[in-house]
Amino acid sequence: MTKSAQLTEVLLDRRLASFNRLWQMFMESESRIQKSGGKVVAKWRLFPPEIIYALGATPYDLLLHEGMTKTTARDARTTAYAIEAGLSADSCIWNLTATSNTLSKGNLTPLNMFVATAGQCDISSKTWQLMSRNMHKPIYSMEIPIYDAASEKRAISFIKEELTSLFERVGRRFGHKYSERTLREEIKRGNEIRKLLLDLTGSLTHDHVPMTGLEYFLTHATAGDYLQEPEALTAILTEIRNEVMKRTEQSKAAPGITNDPVRLYYVGMAPQDLRFWNIIEDSGGAIVGCDTYLPLFYSPIPENGSLLKEFAGWIWKMPHHMPSLDRAKSLIPYIKQQKPDAIIIGNVIGCRNLSSSDRIIKETFREELGIPVTSIEFGSSEDVTLLEPHIKAFVEMCK
Repeated sequence: MTKSAQLTEVLLDRRLASFNRLWQMFMESESRIQKSGGKVVAKWRLFPPEIIYALGATPYDLLLHEGMTKTTARDARTTAYAIEAGLSADSCIWNLTATSNTLSKGNLTPLNMFVATAGQCDISSKTWQLMSRNMHKPIYSMEIPIYDAASEKRAISFIKEELTSLFERVGRRFGHKYSERTLREEIKRGNEIRKLLLDLTGSLTHDHVPMTGLEYFLTHATAGDYLQEPEALTAILTEIRNEVMKRTEQSKAAPGITNDPVRLYYVGMAPQDLRFWNIIEDSGGAIVGCDTYLPLFYSPIPENGSLLKEFAGWIWKMPHHMPSLDRAKSLIPYIKQQKPDAIIIGNVIGCRNLSSSDRIIKETFREELGIPVTSIEFGSSEDVTLLEPHIKAFVEMCK
């Protein structure tokens, strides 16, 4: 998370003692890779980090740590470097700010390679190519077929070959030979974190919601790269889970959540301004689920059998690889599990992923779940508090 991120107005749950350590880990992510001394791979947010760890490198969730910032008039260069380098000013603001912050540091950023999945978004692909070209660092794009149940066998076989190629080509560049044992160990470490994230998600099903939206989103986002320290993260998430479970046993809601709040499930790209999550509680709502990083922990990666084949099947069924209608339907079981009263779909100006399919997703949720659904759009420079009247009116309607 960049030091330019303006976080002083964000309200954290100070009673969740162990979360303070997690927050510190978030804030130290950039300095941690500066001091790592090893190979650092900038990754797209939903690219499984186990792949990079198994290559003997450290993953860095570039969009999260370089893109989480509040654009202000005092920070006029927030997107300028990216635009000067050739990225359209109409691009998704996450891509603009992350690219600009990365390019502004030049050789001071210890990134050795960029990796991403190809074929999902042309703007995202251009973003990674632009950074690679301007920083003279190699890029590797792993092709993932769009989900189609009828082509499962062929698709999994194709992804397996893509994984094999990645380990061989990148491994040679890094002087690291692929080992199934190493990958299995990394998957096992990752699954420990997934289990903790699933436990925290399950805790939000209780009538007294024990965790605020901001704390949940930030723990949710750790799945991007495990904050470069899987073991340390596992220990902290275990402490957070234990504190949260204690609240559920005592039927205590998190501070700031009103009695009998409107339970909201959030779908879509996350806002850059973290105050959004505070606004939810200030408006009488409570976040009980969020899909911004769900594809990375919605289920454990199989650890047995043919490892690459099982891993390939898990990757292919990640919700963000699905067409809009299939994606919406795949999310419904997770949404039902969280027992929401309503759904908020968040779009970011310049993002071509959700915005073009907003109506399909909204109608599918209404038909399948029978609960209110609203859409909001985050602008490139708007103050997120301008959305407060919309959110308050929606919450009031759902009571």
